[in-house]
Formats: sequence, C-alpha cells, structure tokens
Amino acid sequence: MKNFLFVDDHSMVRAGLMTIVASEFPEADFFEAENERQAIALIDKHIFSLIIMDINMPDSDSTRLLQYALRIRPETPVLILSMNDEKNFAIKYFKLGIKGFVHKSAGAGEILNAMNALLEGGIYISESLKNALLESYVSPQTTNPFETLSEREFQVIHGLLAGKNIALIAEELSINVSTVSTYKGKACEKLGIPRSGFVELVSLARLHNVGM
Repeated sequence: MKNFLFVDDHSMVRAGLMTIVASEFPEADFFEAENERQAIALIDKHIFSLIIMDINMPDSDSTRLLQYALRIRPETPVLILSMNDEKNFAIKYFKLGIKGFVHKSAGAGEILNAMNALLEGGIYISESLKNALLESYVSPQTTNPFETLSEREFQVIHGLLAGKNIALIAEELSINVSTVSTYKGKACEKLGIPRSGFVELVSLARLHNVGM
C-alpha cells in the first residue's frame, strides 16, 4: 500500500492535494506536516512512497529539510509543489536531488502525472520548464545573476519587486526586519546593484525575465 507525505504550511492546500491524490490512490495512507520539524519527525518514523513538499514555509529551511529527507530516505522520491517560478528555482532543487517540480497553478491532471512518473522511478519536468531549458540551451544568454541568490535572498528580492516594504516581507517570512535587511544587502551585492537601487533591480529583473 502506498503512503504519501504532504508538507505545506497551508492546511487547505494539504486538504486539496489529498482530495486529488485520493481520486487516483483511494487505498493510500496520507500523512501531513506543516513545517520542517513535523516533516522530519514523520520521515524518521516512516518510509514513504513519495514526499510532496512546498519550499516556502515559515520557520522552515526547505533546503535543509530536502537534504535531510534524501539522506535519511534516499529511496523516497521528492516532488516539489510551489508557487515559485520554475525557471528560477527548479534547476537548483533538481541538483539537490528532487525528482519533480510542479507549479501550484497546475491542474490535478498534471500533479497526478508527476506523481505517477516519480512512483515509476522517473522524473517529471513540466512543458513550460522544458521549453525554458531548451531556449536557454539553443539561445546564447548572459549568466542569470538571480540564480546565485540563496532561497531567502530571492524571496526578499521577489517581495521588493512586488512592491512590498521590508516590514511586510519580514512578516510574511516570519523573520526579523533586521534579518530581511541583511538578506537584501547580500542579494544586492550578488546582483551588483546598490542597496537603494530599486530602478536597477527592476531593470535587471526584466532583463532576466524574473517575475514581479
């Protein structure tokens, strides 16, 4: 019997996913975790057929959680289901060892296709990501500096591009304002723009097709 672990801080997202998956796997057992700590506790106790996880959760380090899961349960494939832009995040996580990446806007059919691909020992890459990878391969482009940012640095920059102030970003990420400022400074340094250079940031984001 298959069993699945759903890791997401939103209970409604987990409930929706379980409804979708139950239509394909009615006999499966479902386990839920809303943060890194809960996920690790379950991974320590169970061997899952598949782990489906978000990468943006308060009080959680998704990279650390993923690395832990792959080290403790290397036989268990991991599918990332995230609101983050595939082009800016998927490659990083594939390099860490995930087997699939699906955007949260995907329909039930695509989510189930991805799950089945992983359960059969394969990988899953969406059509949009395939096209982006092909385009980057056949079209000479400059290096994307946004790919050098850490997960938190990118989240802060993405918030700034969305017009959010430091305080709001700190609240959404459940971290201190001073910590957000530190991430902003490090990100701006990596991007080669001044800390106060919002115009430069927007121009750079448009140049590299980073969503705003």
